Amino acid sequence: MELLDKGLDEHRAWNVVAVVTAGLAGLAVRQALQTGWELWRQEEPPTNPAARSVDWAEALTWSIAVGAAVGVGRMLAERGAAAGWQKVRGRYPKGLE
Repeated sequence: MELLDKGLDEHRAWNVVAVVTAGLAGLAVRQALQTGWELWRQEEPPTNPAARSVDWAEALTWSIAVGAAVGVGRMLAERGAAAGWQKVRGRYPKGLE
């Protein structure tokens, strides 16, 4: 792995991989949710669910959907990244064995 070849210790290299992977997964999931919401509701999702102009049902629905989907997406991305790490390094990242 290039990161390790440049003197970055394995723990820090894994942290970089995990943060980048989780961030990209979060963005992809949020975009998919936004598209799904627009197809379902025929309107854009609330940009700020805490705003007084957004009714409670819509605010709660959007917040729960985003929270759950982003959490699951990030977990799946991290597990996928760990499997890739294992293929390259021959073992899972420390703490994910």
